[in-house]
Amino acid sequence: MNSINTTNGYININKSIDWTSNDVVRKLKGLLGVKKIGHGGTLDPLATGVLPICLNSATRFSEYILHGSKSYLASIKLGESTDTYDSHGKVINTKDYSFITKKHIQDALCELKNIQFQIAPMYSALKHNGVPLYKLAREGKTVKRKIREIKIYKIELINYNLPFLTLKLDCSHGFYVRSFANDLGEKLGSLAHLVSLERTRAGVFELKNSIKIDDIDQYVKNGDINNYIMPVDYTLKHLKNFSCDISQEKMARTGQKISLSSINKPIIYDDKEDIVAYSEQNMMIGLLTFSKKDLELKAKKIINN
Repeated sequence: MNSINTTNGYININKSIDWTSNDVVRKLKGLLGVKKIGHGGTLDPLATGVLPICLNSATRFSEYILHGSKSYLASIKLGESTDTYDSHGKVINTKDYSFITKKHIQDALCELKNIQFQIAPMYSALKHNGVPLYKLAREGKTVKRKIREIKIYKIELINYNLPFLTLKLDCSHGFYVRSFANDLGEKLGSLAHLVSLERTRAGVFELKNSIKIDDIDQYVKNGDINNYIMPVDYTLKHLKNFSCDISQEKMARTGQKISLSSINKPIIYDDKEDIVAYSEQNMMIGLLTFSKKDLELKAKKIINN
């Protein structure tokens, strides 16, 4: 177990329904005994699918998952709205949906694909003055929420069988599928709420490469869990990299700046660009950032071995 509780990296979990994201974190923390652990983006208890888990130093790089794009498979029911915008809530209104055709849906999706802003639902984990919105909502309170900038890259109507329809969505960070389902119902001249949701991708983590949370106990018992832990740089493949010699590695680890004039074949990076630093043994040291003004690389996030 010692080799596990000090490991830095990610586990791509396929979350089961009715588990909260924090339930998964607590489960793995207890099983693996890691010092630091967190998840790469909340999934509601209703939702299943990809939930990347960050272990130890990987928690410092979770932003590269949180701010990445996501993919979902969403099932929506027309004709009913709920107070939570999903099937876990109470039905608060009903409306006829029988007039809605497949073309109506496709036209509405084309319009909604261009939305650039969303307001988070009251039943969400976002906080207002330190209190989660869903707790305020349960008390019957409504507070003003900030408008969030979002982007929908792709929407595809997968299945259509009134009153149900299934969508595949590729979207940006911060997108609420529940809010989208509610908006779709209104756009169609009816009502709607989210029935089920599966996240099929979060950044570079895909459902096909995930492991079920229910199987974790067996993997740990068999000693196979290390085979499913991905390195910290798994989420950083899109960044440029820099190979440090022993002297430069020491400088990076002690917070000293590395001048490009000391490099045999200097590369000019973009100003404030993040670069992944590796040791001579090709082990990730951390992230460096470039100053174009000073022509220097300086430590941004260093992994403590």
